[in-house]
Amino acid sequence: MSWQSMEPAPRDGTAFQAKIPGHGSDNVIAWTDGLIDSDGSECGSWYFAEDQEPPECWTDGVCWTVNEDGKASVQPNHWKPL
Repeated sequence: MSWQSMEPAPRDGTAFQAKIPGHGSDNVIAWTDGLIDSDGSECGSWYFAEDQEPPECWTDGVCWTVNEDGKASVQPNHWKPL
């Protein structure tokens, strides 16, 4: 299967391969709900589903809107099934 934009990517915890700008295309990530953001609000986000080195801007392997350094995490831009 070819690369697709992130809009139809599964958000049910299914792991898939993702392209992350500046971090290649062999990333295995999934969506998780129930995280707590810096404002104390519940949110969901992409996370590394396998033991891989995430981009530095992903705090604890999670793609936050704003990471612990106050900077935006680089968002994945394409996905395909494993």
